[in-house]
Amino acid sequence: MKKVVLGLSLALATTAANAISDNAKFIAQDSSVETNLCVTAATKGFAAAKYQALKIDSLSPHTFSLTSCNGMSIKKFAKQFSKVTVVVDRTVKAVPADRSFESRLCARAANFGLVALASESKYALRNVSCNGQNIVDFAKAHNS
Repeated sequence: MKKVVLGLSLALATTAANAISDNAKFIAQDSSVETNLCVTAATKGFAAAKYQALKIDSLSPHTFSLTSCNGMSIKKFAKQFSKVTVVVDRTVKAVPADRSFESRLCARAANFGLVALASESKYALRNVSCNGQNIVDFAKAHNS
């Protein structure tokens, strides 16, 4: 096991100088479990590496905690690269499929949520379905 960890440390040591920059790219030098855990820790964080380790039957939690990457503990290694922030914008704008009142109402419900439905009477909403769902459920599901 020590040889594997030592080999892993040496294999990843070549990328240590470039790994400090914000646009670091991690490439596994081999397909060992430890290498994959280190790459996951650096790119996705410690929690993701721990989750991946839990799925491996032959790796005990104690062995995972002893895993080292580039000469440091996997937790410290992951923390070193956690400063990089990834922002994902998931904004989606719904548009009516046609000019019908129901289609425009569904688009408003998806874009603005239940607030958009407040001006409509409950009777008018009773029979409206959007993509096979009741409009109230549709508005809750598509507008957070």
